[in-house]
Amino acid sequence: MDRKCQEMLNALAFDGMVVECIEEINDPKLDEAKGNRSRAEFCWTCGSYVTHYFLDKYALPDIAYLDSDLMFFNSPQVIFDELKRKKASVGISPHFTKHPLFGKYCVQYVYFKNDKDGRACLQWWKDECLKWCYSRVENGKYGDQKYLDDFANHFSHVCEIENRGTGVAYWNMYDYLFEGGNTYYKDVKWPTVFFHYSGIKVQVKDGILSFYHTMYLTRDIRKTFIEPYAELMKNTFANYLNTPIKEVVITPLDKWNYVLKTVAYCLNKFLPVDWAIAQVMKIKYKESHKPYSEK
Repeated sequence: MDRKCQEMLNALAFDGMVVECIEEINDPKLDEAKGNRSRAEFCWTCGSYVTHYFLDKYALPDIAYLDSDLMFFNSPQVIFDELKRKKASVGISPHFTKHPLFGKYCVQYVYFKNDKDGRACLQWWKDECLKWCYSRVENGKYGDQKYLDDFANHFSHVCEIENRGTGVAYWNMYDYLFEGGNTYYKDVKWPTVFFHYSGIKVQVKDGILSFYHTMYLTRDIRKTFIEPYAELMKNTFANYLNTPIKEVVITPLDKWNYVLKTVAYCLNKFLPVDWAIAQVMKIKYKESHKPYSEK
């Protein structure tokens, strides 16, 4: 998303990695979007755009968009096998939550096959994001994400990934048990493909790597997902960012906040809490929205 990151990634020279900078794409529509969105919103806009760009430029047989805050615990081959079995042109991963305020599906892993349906769907997603992609809930839209809910309404061979180990995250992790690299839901075992670390904030200061999570971390979740991720981050800072880490501190949300979140979760079954959250988001958006900036 900027030249500095491009230079840093190219310097690592990982096998099989191709790095390009968004600045190399000369498209007036993309420039226009950059001019009326925040940095985060512009990054969201570019997700579908860059996916389409790579599929075309390198004539790939298929492509999968991935969020950057994921850690894999099993091979994604299990997802490929499921989509191949279903003859999917498009694969989307559900939030696996009962309260999908931000969409039934999550822009964390989105698969497209380079065929008629896959290309048409990806083109539509790209075009819609160029028109509207903002960090607010409005007219059935939210960022680049709620567009995924409409994929199956407009295109054929759109398949929902069934494996509940695809995208374990704070919005569904309390529904599962975890053991031996597997996710258990209602006595059904699924390979844990990846954990989505949305909600985690990382800070490095004086050699201390601090983790803050927006949700209460059970002992099981902490041991299975948070500690391995912290160790991975520690090694990354030391080996690639020339920042040795002396200590890792994992700070969960305090239990009182967890109780409040649990109460809100229960109230949502009877009261329009999602609607209220959406209204608060609109107000906050107007107050805090800032134009694009490299800072």
